[in-house]
Amino acid sequence: MGNTRLRWWTLGAIFAVVLVGLAVLIAVTSSGPDGDEATSDSEVREAGSWTLMVYMIADTDLEPFALDDLAEMASVGSTDDVNIVALVDRSPDYSDDPAVDLADWEDTVAFRVEEDHLQIVDEPGELNMGDPETLADFVADTAMQFPADHYGLVLWDHGAGWPGMGPDETNDFDVLTLPEMNEGLSDGLERAGIEALDFVGFDACLMATYEVASIMSLHAEFMLASQELEPGHGWNYQELAVLTDGPQTTTATDLGTALIDGYALQADEWGTGSDITLALLDLSEVTELQAAVAQLAGAYEADPDGLGPTMARAQSGILEFGRNPDPELATDQIDLGSYVENLAESGGAQVADAADAVTASLEAIVVAETTGPATDSASGLSIYFPEVEQYFLSDYLTLEDVPAWPGVLSAFFESGRELAVEMRASFEDDETATDVSFSDAGVSFTASIPAAAAAAVISSTVSVGYRDGDDIVYVAEMAVPLSVGVDRASMSVDYDLTYMTLSDGESEIDVYQDVTTDPETGYRTIDVPLEYVSPDDDVIQDALLSIIVDDDDTILEEDFYLLDESGTYGALVPDSDGWIYPVALVLVDDEQWEYERTDDDGISADLPAIEYALNYLEPGTTLVLDADVQDYGQQADTVSVEVDIP
Repeated sequence: MGNTRLRWWTLGAIFAVVLVGLAVLIAVTSSGPDGDEATSDSEVREAGSWTLMVYMIADTDLEPFALDDLAEMASVGSTDDVNIVALVDRSPDYSDDPAVDLADWEDTVAFRVEEDHLQIVDEPGELNMGDPETLADFVADTAMQFPADHYGLVLWDHGAGWPGMGPDETNDFDVLTLPEMNEGLSDGLERAGIEALDFVGFDACLMATYEVASIMSLHAEFMLASQELEPGHGWNYQELAVLTDGPQTTTATDLGTALIDGYALQADEWGTGSDITLALLDLSEVTELQAAVAQLAGAYEADPDGLGPTMARAQSGILEFGRNPDPELATDQIDLGSYVENLAESGGAQVADAADAVTASLEAIVVAETTGPATDSASGLSIYFPEVEQYFLSDYLTLEDVPAWPGVLSAFFESGRELAVEMRASFEDDETATDVSFSDAGVSFTASIPAAAAAAVISSTVSVGYRDGDDIVYVAEMAVPLSVGVDRASMSVDYDLTYMTLSDGESEIDVYQDVTTDPETGYRTIDVPLEYVSPDDDVIQDALLSIIVDDDDTILEEDFYLLDESGTYGALVPDSDGWIYPVALVLVDDEQWEYERTDDDGISADLPAIEYALNYLEPGTTLVLDADVQDYGQQADTVSVEVDIP
């Protein structure tokens, strides 16, 4: 096969968009810009009037995207019957561009968005947008200053799901947690005399979860959010015209559906639509969903040891959102709909009935949605489910008003600790557990374990590497579902013997690929873990290159993400003078795998100039093939084969 270079692609234009794990909390806050103080209209507006509040935490690297979104809002503007009011906190670091017609500011400003004009309502100075009191004040003050018949709230920034949104970087990276959202909305709505919002939206990553919906159902009638990371451009706020064009007749459903359509269209225009998700949820149906989840929890908690393997196995082959090759950085949010469908197929009658009830409730909740081809099987809601207790965040158990599921996870992990010996993940005999063969297409590799052990396996992967002297360099990892027979369960994979490189035109680095496949479409997502170092402060930040490939191996999309110190995902907009470094699995002395930097030189972070390629491993190279299994009790086993490429 030789060392033939297959093809080159340029990351340029698409990386300029850069997928943003956007938590799109919209709050308009800032001090210092010149502008007119707004005189609020305190008269109660006509029936059908709307006040849409945007809580925009733009004191992050998403600030440039915030300016774009404000311009979109101003292209529509407020009217006599529609008030678009934003609280915007800007950063001193990422942009000094004006917002519509206001000069740059670095603190927090509130204004009414008018057509091509931001009319200042308040200049409170620097506010901590991660403080629930700030959210409460914004909701209460805005509702009293701009009364209406219908109220909506959009929260804008990075998002992480149940851990919350944010951070506000100039306030010690404070995050607005889910309990704090609950507190802020309870206080703000009570002071405003509002029983419930008509609409709450999260223009942010990863917020369409069972946990978030449970809390928001206490405060709103409909919720719009994404299960997956959002592109940097976020929503298209030109779609707010649906309000101004017909405020007397526009419902929350109309607003949410218009924003979904605009989001999908804008993603197509920007080339970021391959793995989008966005769903409008009827929160009046959440009580039924909670009851169904409680029914499922009751069935499981009545027999955790017996049903533990079923609960574990149902995670196989479904979408996980906010993935990362390093399990310590993953969000552990799985698609709820796909999970319960698997449970219904593999569980007994009682579990199947409970799972079917969750499916029916979920279908009633999701009013409208959009997905990309790589996220086609997304159901509209995710749920927190770490594969093993090692990565479980104990703060989850402190969540209030999230019925049943925290108890399920506690029982699940307890069951894992008590797992019978014969069900532990294990390759019994290394010599007979594997089979390797080569062809013109590459290498085929199969590994097998006893069928009894397969029942408790929660993760099965194949990793590919090569010998470089005494070291092993891993270049790819693939999730491979187990095929269970009478006596044995096997995992099989075909690998084309390629590895990926990135180049800035002067230097070239090998990178590590983590590959997953959408079960509905067969589209693959290739995640490449990296580190980014800013030239200003030399701080090392975890980054992720995500590449979407269709079933014909055509590259559809490339996106870059950043995981900041608060634990939330967002778009990486790096300084071109910064550097990116490859991170890969490395076998260390104690026989443990760790993610470590594999090239100390790195390449320039000038994303438009970066190219990547696939190269073949040369004949004669010693290929290393590892099959890994892990049960839900945290026991893992590996079988490894080394063979020279012919």
